[in-house]
Amino acid sequence: MRKIIINEKVNEVRCAIFEKDELAEIHQSYSSQDEIVGNIYIGRVKKVLPGMQAAFVDIGLSQNGYLHRNDLVSFKQSNQTEIKSSISHYVREGEKILVQVTKTGTEQKGPKLTMNLEFGGSLLVYMPFGNYEAVSKKIDDEKERNRLLQLAQKLCQEQEGILFRTDSKDRLNEEIENEYMTLKQKFLNVKYKTSDKPVCVFEAKSFVDRMLTEIAVKEEDTLISDQIERVQQLKHLYPHSSIKYHDEKEGIFSIYKVEQEIENLLKPIVWLKNGAYIVIELAEAMTTIDVNTGKFSGKLSMRDTVLKTNQLAAIEIAKQIRLRNLSGIILIDFIDMKNKEDQVKILDTMVHEMKKDRVQHKILGFTELNILQITRKKIRQPLVRNLTDRCKTCNGTGRTLSAEAVAYKLERELWEYQFMDEEAMWIEASSEVIELVKGTNGAHMDKLEDVLKFKLIFTDNFSSLPSYRIKQIGDKQSIIKRVK
Repeated sequence: MRKIIINEKVNEVRCAIFEKDELAEIHQSYSSQDEIVGNIYIGRVKKVLPGMQAAFVDIGLSQNGYLHRNDLVSFKQSNQTEIKSSISHYVREGEKILVQVTKTGTEQKGPKLTMNLEFGGSLLVYMPFGNYEAVSKKIDDEKERNRLLQLAQKLCQEQEGILFRTDSKDRLNEEIENEYMTLKQKFLNVKYKTSDKPVCVFEAKSFVDRMLTEIAVKEEDTLISDQIERVQQLKHLYPHSSIKYHDEKEGIFSIYKVEQEIENLLKPIVWLKNGAYIVIELAEAMTTIDVNTGKFSGKLSMRDTVLKTNQLAAIEIAKQIRLRNLSGIILIDFIDMKNKEDQVKILDTMVHEMKKDRVQHKILGFTELNILQITRKKIRQPLVRNLTDRCKTCNGTGRTLSAEAVAYKLERELWEYQFMDEEAMWIEASSEVIELVKGTNGAHMDKLEDVLKFKLIFTDNFSSLPSYRIKQIGDKQSIIKRVK
């Protein structure tokens, strides 16, 4: 049984997933950061680079999107063994094309694009140019797989494709057909829109809706939200699940101890129960994880000590990969095991624990240097990249909480003082944090004061790092006198 916590009380939207009362995943999205994955744009090709077999496409954002030749519909439909394999034979500069965002960009790279459009539902993914049928690997019943594939062949026309999600198992053909027709209509509504400038012609689901689709909510799940509108929507969408409304003054993530866990997830060191520890380091191209015995010395042989530590580490690493949303290449340096049998045990433990992860991944085994290799599909930015910026004080060698994250943290704390007896609060904060809380022309702070029922008085603490401190709570006039 899972517990899904949805926090939407401020502009930062967050979702936490508990499995057997243990935190398993954390996801979040800032409203100030466009949630563009799944969005479809009419874009204009700016550059075609045959040497990279890629094109850069203006879709109206700050960075041009990246489109590889293999993600062109015309290339996939052509005879790929022909001499005309260069991307310049399929797309030209200045051309208008319909593209979909598959990955968000970074500071260095624009978003990744494809012309092979996808429209996702709870039961299937409809691909107007996919030209293939597939079933989720998690459906292992051969009879059920054949039923779904036969249904796909009946539904698909011309170049269409269908991928059946795990939740399609044992569903009625009529249910699946209805979702297929709904998703197909979405495509038809997009296809014929025209524009001279780059423009978004289809917005994917909201962050919460997309998360609920990804995790495939089940009847036995419990969903808890701090927004009454969301609760009403959830009751309509999942009438057989347990839906609860969090209306307490203390923040929903604080009640369920998620805030404390997030702070721990920003630290590179994770301690194990036996006194050993692991160190997690994010580099630009990969994540490295180092296992150390720490305070654990063991009671038997050295081999036994190493094996027990590595087994505990494997369990914790699988958990941390999901919680921190680590992706790409992950290299794990376990304590050196000279016996190959011990390596096999650790590999088996890792495979078993990673089965809990719904994100596509592959465990490649140990290298000659006894480094365990894992690759994991990148869906969103790692948690630490979402919550932190490069530290100006240490010239980029470390990280600190972003001004946006600190502002949201302050706002969540303010909600816990709602309807207090005192009429004003004095807060010292850095200028960036003050600016974010106030909003454009002070509009956001006006709304905040209206619902909190007390006055907010800010002064600049002139800190180079995003920070704040509640300095005084009390009478409005006395605070104003002190500020002056």
